[in-house]
Amino acid sequence: MPGKRLLLTLALTVLTALPALAATEVKMAGDARIYGLFFANRNFTGRETWNGAKEERFSIWQRMRLRTDFVANESVKFRLGLTVEEDSWGHGYLTAANPQTAVMPYLAYLQFKWPQTDIEITAGLQPVSMPQASGFCDSIVLAADDGDQSSAALVLAAPLYEDAVSLQLAYARLFAANQSFRTVATNNQDGNFDVYHLSVPVKLDGFEVTPWGLAGVIGKNRATSDFLAANSGSAESFANGYRYNQNLMWWTGLALNVDALDPVKLSFDAIYGEAAPNDRSSSRRRGYFFDGGVSYTGFDWMVPGLFGWVASGEDGSIRNGSERLPVLLPKWGPGTSFLFDCDQDFSGNNMMIDPTGTWGLMASLRDISFVDQLTSRVSFGFVAGTNNRAGLRKAYATAGDDYVKMGRNLALGEWALGVSIDHSYEVYENLTLNLQTGFASPQGLKTSVWGHENTELAKDAWMVALGMLYTF
Repeated sequence: MPGKRLLLTLALTVLTALPALAATEVKMAGDARIYGLFFANRNFTGRETWNGAKEERFSIWQRMRLRTDFVANESVKFRLGLTVEEDSWGHGYLTAANPQTAVMPYLAYLQFKWPQTDIEITAGLQPVSMPQASGFCDSIVLAADDGDQSSAALVLAAPLYEDAVSLQLAYARLFAANQSFRTVATNNQDGNFDVYHLSVPVKLDGFEVTPWGLAGVIGKNRATSDFLAANSGSAESFANGYRYNQNLMWWTGLALNVDALDPVKLSFDAIYGEAAPNDRSSSRRRGYFFDGGVSYTGFDWMVPGLFGWVASGEDGSIRNGSERLPVLLPKWGPGTSFLFDCDQDFSGNNMMIDPTGTWGLMASLRDISFVDQLTSRVSFGFVAGTNNRAGLRKAYATAGDDYVKMGRNLALGEWALGVSIDHSYEVYENLTLNLQTGFASPQGLKTSVWGHENTELAKDAWMVALGMLYTF
């Protein structure tokens, strides 16, 4: 079978290379997770609205990742990460007959320091993420998701002033439709999507601030996923593409963490971005996103926190484009909330509400510990829409629910409540038994935006996930 043949090939490659690796230190680490998931009323309807497919409420999932570091010395190393993709039992490679290939690299990068300097260079498939304040998960714009959303990139990191000020420069090619030659006579670079990043972290006693910028150039005929195109474009550009080639996208932001008031810790982000500002007005997208949070770390049995955010939303027209913040590969959320795709222990078990075009509040109690080896967290969330109803209705009519979807995108007057209660029990030092539960309730869903068929199906959502997480 393809997966077994690949594993055998990798094993033989390592064995034959052992003599050459005699002077190289090899370090291995990884993780494995297997969990059962009960999820009722995904998308608040129990169906995939674009084709009416009904949900499978119970499934069992698993994933394994292995990271190997080949360390020549303290200045030169290479990391290879392999993943056995996450899939449900009885599907894909987890079938009894004709399983699909499952092993694939998710990390493959070389990292070294330039001789006689502290300049560090990293090249290859690696985690690339934009700065985000510590109270929130990863990044609203471009997230690495612990390597699961890696990018082919070249990154340079250098200290500017002792340990207080540093510089990071990065170039990444997120998509390329062609390699050495184009298959048709089209404009140069029209199938590529390149991004360029600059950040200057400043760490002083009591606070850390990171101003950052990201710019991208996207070709007219880029090979992107519907997910990325929906997140970064307008209804018009999603439905019909761009008019011009080599469209600019850019973002600027500031991430701030303050611990000068310890045990009170503050976090804050301010982000603004634009996509295709020089294309036709209906293809443009621009918007802002602010978030902030406060946590108290003075208790040894619990860390309470309060978080809030506000983001620009659509106006009443789509002829002038979109007024939401363009994003690429987001992974954002406060308090491990069931409402958002953020830092849950397991994946695919949240409501995936789009935080752009919303505002909200979240209260969380993290690291609750009354019983030895048992930790818990609880979060209560409220999220409401900032999108004009007419604008969202027109976007839905133009681009469909692959672009905006009831319950994931919220109009003015629509809101949702969510509760998450999670527990983690340490069976052994590296093995935990995890229980995640979630409840979400939609309110005020507008028939004028989504139609009678969708709103009449709207129900509360429930989720329970129980599984094992092993790290080594």
